[in-house]
Amino acid sequence: MQAKKIGILGNGAKPQTKETVDELLKLLRQHGVTDCIISSELAAIASEGDKVHSSASPLQIASSSDIIFSLGGDGTLLTSARAIIRANPSVELIGVNLGKLGFIAENAPDLMPRILDELWADKLIREDRLLIGAKVTSEFDSKTGVEIRRDDLDRSREGERGDVAHLTALNEIAIDNFGSTRMLTFEIMVQGSLLGTIRADGLIVASPTGSTGYAASAGGPIVEPTSPVIIITPIAPHTLTVRPVIVPEWYEIDLRITNDGSTPALIVADGQEEVVSETPALVRLSGHPNKLKLLRRKERTYFDLLRTKLLWSADARERRG
Repeated sequence: MQAKKIGILGNGAKPQTKETVDELLKLLRQHGVTDCIISSELAAIASEGDKVHSSASPLQIASSSDIIFSLGGDGTLLTSARAIIRANPSVELIGVNLGKLGFIAENAPDLMPRILDELWADKLIREDRLLIGAKVTSEFDSKTGVEIRRDDLDRSREGERGDVAHLTALNEIAIDNFGSTRMLTFEIMVQGSLLGTIRADGLIVASPTGSTGYAASAGGPIVEPTSPVIIITPIAPHTLTVRPVIVPEWYEIDLRITNDGSTPALIVADGQEEVVSETPALVRLSGHPNKLKLLRRKERTYFDLLRTKLLWSADARERRG
C-alpha cells in the first residue's frame, strides 16, 4: 500500500478504548505511519496522545485523512461515515468493534494486527455502501418551516431555520411525529407514480446496510448490503395490507406528510441528525451520489455476520436443556 494519511475516531467512553487506541498507534508505527490524526477525545486518554496530531472535529479528521479507523460500536461508525461523506467522500473506513453488537463495525480489537497486515498488503476488500439522501421542505411555511434540531457533527447548525434541509444517512432516514403519539398520514410517490396513502406511526427509508437496524425491528426484509436498492418500511401501519417495498436506488421517493393536528414531522438520519418540519412536510429521498467506502476482511462474509451476530437460522430448540 502506498503511504496514506490515517485518521482515528472513537468513543472514549468505552472501557476498551484506551487499550485499543494505544495498540493501534503502536501497530501503525510498526508499519511506518508517521502522518496520523486522532480525535482530541482519544488523544486525551492515549498513552502517547501528545505525540500525534489531534482534532476535536470528526469533519476535520475526515478532511485530512485517506483511511479512518472507527473505534467503538455501530453508532461510532455511523458518525464516522457521516463525517466522511460530508467532508471527504474518498476516505476509506475500517470499523473496530468496542460496542455490544458491532454488526457494521464488525472487527474485534484482537484482529487489528491482521487487519493492518492485510491493509498494507492490499488484501482487504472494499465495499461501496449505498447512502440515503433526503431533502426536507415545508408546504405550510416555505421560508422558515424547517428547523435543524440536532447535528452531532456540527452543533453550530442546531436551531437554524430555513426553507430546506438536507440529510444523509448510511442506515436509514426515519420519519415520525414530533411531540405527539398520533399517527401520521403519508402520501407516497415513487418515480412520480402513487404507491399509496397510508396512516402509520412513522416510516423508515433504509439502505441495504440499514436493513438489519431499525427497519428490521419494524418488520422490514434483510438485504445484502451491496444491493443497489432502497427499502420503504412503514412503522405500525393502521392496515393489514401494507408491507415493506423495495425499489431501485436511483428511484426518487416523494413523501407528503400530514397529521390530524398541528404538530410537526420529525425526520432523523441514523439517529444522529434531526430535522423538524411544519406539516404538511415534503421529503424527497433517493440514493446519494456518493458511496461509503467500507474496508472488510475477505475471511468473513456478510452471511457469517448474520449467523453469528443476528443468529439467523438459529433454532432455539437446540439450546433447551
